[in-house]
Amino acid sequence: MSKAACAAGLALSSGAPAMMQPLRVQTDAFGAGEGPQRAVPWSAWVTRQGWLRWCASHVPQSWTQWWTTSRWRQPLQRMLWGLEGVLYLLLALMLCHALFTTGSHLLSSLWPVVAAAWRHLLPAILLLVLSALPALLFTASFLLLFSTLLSLVGLLTSMSHPGHAQELDE
Repeated sequence: MSKAACAAGLALSSGAPAMMQPLRVQTDAFGAGEGPQRAVPWSAWVTRQGWLRWCASHVPQSWTQWWTTSRWRQPLQRMLWGLEGVLYLLLALMLCHALFTTGSHLLSSLWPVVAAAWRHLLPAILLLVLSALPALLFTASFLLLFSTLLSLVGLLTSMSHPGHAQELDE
């Protein structure tokens, strides 16, 4: 009896149908004999470290020597920094353009509302200021009178106590 038939007999003897339990086959180190593989996304190849070995075996030795010994990094880095600066400048210009165009559209649509509000608010603000003007004048005159009275009280107090008075001529 062959190994496959023996394995099939064991699979059937456990009570489950043969379709449910796949045959177990011995494989070598490369995975020969495993049968069809399940679908794996291409990004899994990037996350494995096997691609490094693949690159190392397929890249010519002169390229790796140039990569490690030449001075190519500094000009490339300068060029990439310049490109990054240009991209940031473009991004800033695009953002400014978007903000200004949106703002101008918003202001142009709001301008009639602002004009109407200003037309009604300006008389209200003027009326408020003019109506508050007597109260402001009264408050200013009261403070002026109060400070004058305090000065007089201080002068009278200093005159009644000559020892505490300061000579202003000194």
